Amino acid sequence: MKIKKVKIINYLINPITIKQLLNFILIQKKNKVGSYICVSNVHGCIESFFNKKFKIAHNMANIAIPDGRPIFWALKLLDTNNAEHLPGYHVTEKICSHAITNKLKLGFFGSTDKTLNKLEKKLNKKYKNLSINYKFSPPFRKISIEEDKKIISKINQSKIDVLFVCLGCPKQELWMYEHKHKLKCTMIGVGAVVDFLSGNKNLPNKFFEYIGLAWFVRLVFEPKRLFWRYFSTNFLFIFLFLLQISKLKKFK
Repeated sequence: MKIKKVKIINYLINPITIKQLLNFILIQKKNKVGSYICVSNVHGCIESFFNKKFKIAHNMANIAIPDGRPIFWALKLLDTNNAEHLPGYHVTEKICSHAITNKLKLGFFGSTDKTLNKLEKKLNKKYKNLSINYKFSPPFRKISIEEDKKIISKINQSKIDVLFVCLGCPKQELWMYEHKHKLKCTMIGVGAVVDFLSGNKNLPNKFFEYIGLAWFVRLVFEPKRLFWRYFSTNFLFIFLFLLQISKLKKFK
């Protein structure tokens, strides 16, 4: 299944629908091969501008979806009208719903034990007969080669079809890139989605998400952690994308 990629600054994104994404996961289940999906936003786009390793890891993904509203708008401005806005929490919920009807086994890697347990209870309550066959919170330190081998072995033994990787950007993208050929499942990097769906954090209002201000709602709740990230990345993204647009117009 090949879906074109569109370059936003130096970030490759697939203009894709949720139906196409779910079909991709089913195809991968049948093929039993490793693959990964990036959930892409402005922070990651600017990270890829400065971090070569991250850029390679992100752009080598089987699929990269527009999680951030500005990334979605950028796709639209680049004449990709078939693109859908696919926020990470929305995709996670759709996969869970899809998992029941298509007998997909799910797993979670990252976050904390407490959050993963809360998430499992919430998901099992909302989605009856959901199969969560694996969950693991890795230590907050560098994992040894032997520990990594055990993790790979346990994930493959669990026979999961989809692994939600919740390590945050850029760590989760680098981890998925390094483990693609070691695992027999589709990985998807969802970052803080586990905090939202477990109830640890509040999801932004749909209206704020629609107008591209979901980041502002998060900033209100976590100003110390997010202020500089959003201030620097948002303005740099606008500048670099406008530069890209002006170059494209010049050569038309």
